[in-house]
Amino acid sequence: MSFRRSQNSVTNKQPAIPRWLKSQDALYLGLLAILVGVLAGYGALLIRFGIEWVSRVWTGEGSWSEALHQIHWSIFILAPVTGGLLVGWINTRWLPKGEERVIPGVMEALAERGGKISAKKTSGEFIANTISVGSGASMGREAPTVALGASLASLLGQWFGLTEKQMRTLIGCGVAAGIAASFNAPIAGVLFALEVILADYAIATFTPIVMSSVIATVITRAELGNFPMFTIPEFRLVSSWEIPAYIGLGVFCGLLATVMVKSMPVSRSLFAAYIENPFFRPAVAGLLLGICALFMPEIMSIGYGTVDSLLLENTEPSILGMGMPLAAFLALLLVMKMLTSVICSGGKFGGGMIGPSVFVGATAGALYGGFVHDMFPTWTESYGAYALVACGAMLAATVQAPMSSILMIFELSNDYHIMVPLMTACVVASLVKRSFGSASVITEGLQEKGVDTEWTLERSWMRSVPVSRLPWRSVPSVHVSTKLKTLKDVYISSGKGCVIVTDDAGDMVGIVTFADLQPWLLDSSADDLVVAEEVANKQVMTLSENDSLLDAIDVLDRATFEQMPVMDAEHPKKVLGIVSRNAVFSTYHKLIVKHGEHHVDKD
Repeated sequence: MSFRRSQNSVTNKQPAIPRWLKSQDALYLGLLAILVGVLAGYGALLIRFGIEWVSRVWTGEGSWSEALHQIHWSIFILAPVTGGLLVGWINTRWLPKGEERVIPGVMEALAERGGKISAKKTSGEFIANTISVGSGASMGREAPTVALGASLASLLGQWFGLTEKQMRTLIGCGVAAGIAASFNAPIAGVLFALEVILADYAIATFTPIVMSSVIATVITRAELGNFPMFTIPEFRLVSSWEIPAYIGLGVFCGLLATVMVKSMPVSRSLFAAYIENPFFRPAVAGLLLGICALFMPEIMSIGYGTVDSLLLENTEPSILGMGMPLAAFLALLLVMKMLTSVICSGGKFGGGMIGPSVFVGATAGALYGGFVHDMFPTWTESYGAYALVACGAMLAATVQAPMSSILMIFELSNDYHIMVPLMTACVVASLVKRSFGSASVITEGLQEKGVDTEWTLERSWMRSVPVSRLPWRSVPSVHVSTKLKTLKDVYISSGKGCVIVTDDAGDMVGIVTFADLQPWLLDSSADDLVVAEEVANKQVMTLSENDSLLDAIDVLDRATFEQMPVMDAEHPKKVLGIVSRNAVFSTYHKLIVKHGEHHVDKD
C-alpha cells in the first residue's frame, strides 16, 4: 500500500525565468511580492466595487447602511434569500467539497496542500463572497479580500513553480496585502500575516511581505483616497483612573468573543441536522437574517455606517420607528448582530467574521462605555472612545491576534493617545478568550476537522524535506518461493533487521522482520516446508521517494513498526531501500535545530 498526499496543481506551463534570478532567492521573491501586491490591491478594489454593485441592485445605494430606512421591507427578505440560493448553487456545484473557505481555507491549504489553491476555488469564492455581502449577509468583506490576495499569490507561485517555503512566504504577502488594502493599514497587514498565518518573523519572510503590503496600500489609496476606514474623532484619555475601566472592557469583549466562537460550530451542526441539503442552507440563513432585519435593519451586510455613527456618538436608537433608550437599543443590536453573523457563517454564506467582530466590538464598547460614563462622568470619556477601543479588543479576541489588532486601530486613528488603553483592552480580551480555548473565528472549524493550525510552519519545514534526503539503507531481498531455512540465513547474515520478499518481476510482495520470523526461529522442522511468502507481512505501509519527511512522520504516528520501504516513484512496487524510525526522527530534530537558528535548507 502506497502512502500519497494529494495536491492541486496548476497545469499552465511555467514561464522561463533566468537561472541566475532564481538563484537570488531574496530578489526573486521580492519581485514576486511586488506583483502579488499589485494583484491583491486590484483584487481588493474588485471585491469592494463588486459588493457595491450587488448592493445597488437591491437597495439603490452603494452600501446597505445608506439605504436601511428607505428600501421596502420585502427587500430585507428577498435579497438575502435570493443571494443565499445563488451562493448555495456555487457551494454545491462550483467549490470543492470538504475544503474550508476564505482565511480558514488559506490556512488549510498551507497545512495540508503546500499552499496550493485552485483557480476554480479562487473564482468561485470571489463570486460567492461578493454576492453574499452585497445581498445583505451579516458578514464582512475583509476576510474575502485576504483570501483573494492569498489565492492569487498561490496561483502565481504555482505558475512560477515555487518551492513550498517560497509559496508560504508569497501567500503571506497576499494576506498582508489583503488586510492592508481592506483597512488602509499597511503595518497591521504585515503583522496580521506574520501573527495569524505564518508565525514566522524571519527577515527573509518579513521583507517581501512588507513590500506587498505597501504596494497594495498605494493602489487602493490611489483609487479611494488616503482616508481611514471609519470616521474617527480625536481620542482622549481623561485620567489614569480610566485604565481599570479599559481592563473591564477587555474582559467584556473577551467573554463576548468566547460566546461568538463557541456558537459557530453549534450553528453549523444545527444547519447540518435540520437542513440536509447544503444547497438550501445559505437561503435559510438569509431568511432568518431577513426576519431579524425587519426589526433591526442595522444588522444587514457589513454595517460600517452603523459603526461610524457609534464612533461619532450620533446613533438614533429606534425600532420600527419607535424611539427607545440607547442602552436597550445597543444591547439588542449587540445580540442580534452576533446571532445573525453566526447564523450566516453556519449556513455557509460567503464573507468572513472580521467585519462582524469589528461591528460587535463597536456596539459592545458603546454599551459598556455608556454605563461607565454614566457612573463616573468626571473620570471617563463618553461612549465613542470605548467603541473605538473595543473594535480592536473584540478583533484581538475573536481572531487571537492582539498585536495586529492594536496596530490596525492605531493606524486607523493615527492618534498615539489611544495606545495605552488600546493595548490594555486588546491583551486582556485576548487572554480572557484564550482561557476558554485557543480556537478563533478563523481556526475553530479547522480544529474541528483535525487540522493542526498551530503547527503549520513546522509542517511546512518538514514537507520541504523529501524522503530522498533521509538516510536510507539497502536491504537484502529473497524470492517468494525461498525456503524458510534460506530466509533465516539471509536475515541473520545481513544484520539489517529486514528482508524484502519479491515476486518474479522483482516487485515487493511483503517484508520479513524479527516479529515475523520469531515463531519460526527455534523450530527447524518447517525449514524446508515453509516458503518466504508464507512468512512475509503483506500489510506494509510504504513511502514514495517523492514523499516528504512529514509523510514519513504521519505514517509512523499511525503505526508501530520501526522501518518503512521506500518505493520508486515511477514503479510503486519497486523497493529502493528502507528508512528507519530513528533516521526519520533524527532528521526531524536536526531540522528543528536549523530552523531555530533561522537557517532553511533548499530543496
